[in-house]
Parts: sequence; structure tokens; C-alpha cells
Amino acid sequence: MGTDRATREGSVYASVASFGAFTKGVVAASRRSGAISLTDAMKRFVNADVQKAVQLTKFDSAGVLAPIQQSGEVIEFLRPEAALLKLGVRTQAFKGELHMGTQTEASVFKWLGEGGTVPKSAPKYGKIVLKAHKGMVLTDISNDLLHTPGVGDAGVGEDLRATVADGLDDAGFNGDGTGGTPKGLFVQFDSAHTFANTGTTPAAYLADIDKAVELPLTAHVRMGATAWVLHPTRATALMQLKDSGLFIFRQEMLDNGTIRGFPFVMTTRVPVTRITFCADWRQFIYGIDEELLLSEHDTRAEYDETTIHALVKADFKLRQPKAFSSITY
Repeated sequence: MGTDRATREGSVYASVASFGAFTKGVVAASRRSGAISLTDAMKRFVNADVQKAVQLTKFDSAGVLAPIQQSGEVIEFLRPEAALLKLGVRTQAFKGELHMGTQTEASVFKWLGEGGTVPKSAPKYGKIVLKAHKGMVLTDISNDLLHTPGVGDAGVGEDLRATVADGLDDAGFNGDGTGGTPKGLFVQFDSAHTFANTGTTPAAYLADIDKAVELPLTAHVRMGATAWVLHPTRATALMQLKDSGLFIFRQEMLDNGTIRGFPFVMTTRVPVTRITFCADWRQFIYGIDEELLLSEHDTRAEYDETTIHALVKADFKLRQPKAFSSITY
């Protein structure tokens, strides 16, 4: 691991196997009470980065935590699985709570006639607040898998990565803010930018797609990381749409990976009843608290299993709600 947030070759987050070995290393190290036995335990995994990372903390109890890692590393590790990260959202590290300023109404430009006056503009400002919401993974893993060096490392790491990324995607899109869940995209929309479809005919689909693109642009949102996000079933419906025997979207979607010239991402974590467009996904703030905590617990000893506990803290906010639009079906 370097001093910045770039992922280094061979580091804990450089591959699923490395992270899996690191996780197994946490379990092995937590069962050692002294520095010598700790070092011996870590050497079993033949991974210098793992050994260095775990030695940063003194492990002298059963329920230990892995060393704190930079949130940028966590995000890069999750990126292959997380649909929101593929869309180009703005990732923001924070600790506990973070306030960010935002402008809600801009200044107004006016031409001045001879002898005339110009009224003062009244730009308005606000703020968005990121607060740490806790998300957790508890999983039981066979002790045989954990204790065998090099065996199952990728499986252990892949399971944790996919589970955490999926949970963050679900909350980032659908979270309603209740029961400790952060608020997601669909409850933070500008109400004027979500509308019901006008039909399922080719003409209706085209008109609705055009409207979804126009809404953010006519709200004067600058285009940046522009993309669609939709459920695979809805994508299939678009690809099957024909007009006079000719496919409307199929060739563009298959050849270019775009809809109306803009890229799209498919995920089952958005409702099949929505097609969502954003002129700039950087207006979506994907906040990750700087800790990814790992611990192990011998609560499944009678089954020769160990419970792995992984904790992440996150929150999601829209810096500019008018950058987004959505068609409902």
C-alpha cells in the first residue's frame, strides 16, 4: 500500500485473491497472542503485503479489527462489482459527518438599456450532509478453507467484495432512509424530473427517451459523466422494439453500448419499472467512511466454521437533483 490512494500491484486490494488471503490472515493472526507467533502465522500465507498490513496492529484478542485502509482503496476494490461506480459517480471520503456547500439558484444576467437599472440577482445556496450509515456482512466460512494457505483465497475475497458492493448499490439506488438505511437516488429525485411513460409503442418509447435527455439539459445541467442505468429486462424490451420491421435501438445497443448516443449500465438493483438518465453522474456523491473493518468470531465452532464480520460506513447524496431524470413504466 502506498501513502496515497492508488492501488499498488500486489497490495491487499490489487486482486480478489490478495484480499481473500488478507481476510484469512486476519483470522489466523487474531488467534495469536504474541508478536512472534503472529509473524509465524502470517508467513503461512506467503504474502509480504498481507504480512506488513496485519503487523501494523497488535492482535491480542479474539475479536480483532484489521488495520484501517484508505477509502479510495476500498472503492477501487469494489468498482468491478458496483454499478454506481461504473456510472462514474463522485466518490467522497469522509469521517462521521461531512457538510458540502451547493448552489441551488444561480445569478441572473440582464442587458442594461440607456439610463436603465438592473435588479440585483439573488443566488441561493444550500448544503448537503453526508452521515455515516453502517452496513455489515456476517458470513460463515469453513475452517478448512481458512486454514489452508493459498486455497480459496479468491473465493473468500470475491464473496465479500460482491456482497458489500451489492449492498451499497441497493442502498444507493433504492434506500429509503429508514431503519439505518441511507437515502438513495430514487427518493432524492427532483419531482419534476420523473414522469410516467406515454406508452410502449415505438413512437412513445422514442418520445419518452428524448424527454428524459431533455429534462436535465433544459435545466442547464452541464454534461459530464453522462449515462443511462436500467434493469436487464428493460434493456431487452428496448432491443426488441421494432418500427416497420426494423429494430430501433438493438444495433446501437449491441454495437456501441449506447442508447441515443449515451452509454448505459445494466443492473438488477434498479427497478424493472424505471429507465434513468443522468447528464452528469458526478452530481451523485458516493460517500464512504474511511474504514473497512474486518473481524472474526468463533461463534460457529461446533460446525468447524468461523464467522467473518465486515463493516463499511457510507452515505449517498445528490449534489444537483436536476441532473437526473427517470421514466416509470
